[in-house]
Amino acid sequence: MVHKLVLVAVLALAAVTVAEKKPISVASLVDKILNANPMPNIPVGYKSENSRTTGHLFRTRVDHFNPQKRDTFQFEYFSNDQYYRPGGPIFIVVGGNFPVSPYFLEHGHFHDIAFYENAWMFTNEHRFYGNSMPTEDLSVENLRYLTVEQTMVDLAEWIFHLRQNVVRDQNARVILLGTGYSGAIATWMRQRYPHLVEGAWVSSGQIEARFNFKEYAEEVGELIRDYGSNECYSQIWRAFRTAENLIDAGLGSTVSELFNTCEPIVTDDITMLDVETFFWHVKTALQRGVLDEQDTDTTNELCERLNNSTEATDLQTIANWVHEFYDFLDCMPFDFDAAIDAHQYVDPKVPENAVYGLRQRTYQLCTEFGWFLTADSHDQPFGYRVSMYFFLNVCRAVYGDWLNSQVVYDGVHLTNMHFGGQNPRISNVFFTNGGLDPVRDVSITEYYLAGSGATVIPGYFGSEDLHSISGYNSPEMLEAKHTVHAFIESWLWEPIVPI
Repeated sequence: MVHKLVLVAVLALAAVTVAEKKPISVASLVDKILNANPMPNIPVGYKSENSRTTGHLFRTRVDHFNPQKRDTFQFEYFSNDQYYRPGGPIFIVVGGNFPVSPYFLEHGHFHDIAFYENAWMFTNEHRFYGNSMPTEDLSVENLRYLTVEQTMVDLAEWIFHLRQNVVRDQNARVILLGTGYSGAIATWMRQRYPHLVEGAWVSSGQIEARFNFKEYAEEVGELIRDYGSNECYSQIWRAFRTAENLIDAGLGSTVSELFNTCEPIVTDDITMLDVETFFWHVKTALQRGVLDEQDTDTTNELCERLNNSTEATDLQTIANWVHEFYDFLDCMPFDFDAAIDAHQYVDPKVPENAVYGLRQRTYQLCTEFGWFLTADSHDQPFGYRVSMYFFLNVCRAVYGDWLNSQVVYDGVHLTNMHFGGQNPRISNVFFTNGGLDPVRDVSITEYYLAGSGATVIPGYFGSEDLHSISGYNSPEMLEAKHTVHAFIESWLWEPIVPI
């Protein structure tokens, strides 16, 4: 009902026409704001030095669902057979919305389990990310081939190829590992292709598509209270309310000066999109400040800096912190047009797309998943001026008027209808989530079907269980990692039941 009410309100709003402007490269800013869709924690610039890790290409069709279209493309993948013994399984680190890396074929808990189970390890690059481009550019017409359904057929054909032509064992059992969005892919691969996938470990998986992910801000607010202070939470709350009141009173220029925005905050604009964009940037910066290092000490340090400020107002304190956070910028490009500009490149080789996948990610959010981080909840400190109105207008401005609120809402609904949301009803899958990870609200934290389970690891953020067992792990983390191995072992030794 809440989603329907939001939708009705959005449908009543006027469409926005955005003037064409030459895109400005803001790759470094993009790096700062992509915080809701976690990438695996891979060292920057990691290069394999393992001679058993080799890179390959696999050719598949651009459109698997149109028999009249026979165009093909190649996606990249890595292989490591260091621990493989004949009869061993295939372990696959599923690619997501990030460039492929061989890191987890050579490090981490899944790699360590591969050693014990004599597995041949692989990892793939998701279509339209990194170097695996099915089309020449990222025009709207070409992005229609960027769907999770197309991606899953890519994986299915590739797994069949690995069994037949690489490992040369048609009965090799396949275990998947996915995290974030790729965790959803791993889950749904087990659901759709149980004859190809024996089981899946899903770490911090974003399983349920959600139109309005307002709970994310609530979770970040709780982190600020629990690991910062109530006063820190209140400071942020007061700063946002002060800025909102100043803008409502026609004093947007005061806020612009405090934050050194590149463009003045327009207060006579009926769309209020510049206002929402400004608050989205400030909210995103603070959320990133809390989550950037995946460490509660970061939250404590942030709050100490805010609490110890000598500025006269909370708004000035937050403005100073934002200046430091974006210290590589001469001014703050916090207007709506600048936000759209970052998405306008259709060249897949620019950093915004090749490294961060910005245009591709946003397209998938707008057409399939939602996960829009609003401030629509009252139980969070980031004001109320980041609404679905902002995100829906981003979708429309970047990809065209066809992508209206009904299309976005239907895309989210269809994703959950196709895959079951937080109740996919499949066996042989184990979900792990960090107790401090805001993304766990769209993951699965309890699951009791056959050969399956779920656990929440207290005191940890997202996907920290991917790394090898160490003496620094808490008892709960150790138990979770041992349980992962036990589940995988049970899937590998599970007898095949004749049909």
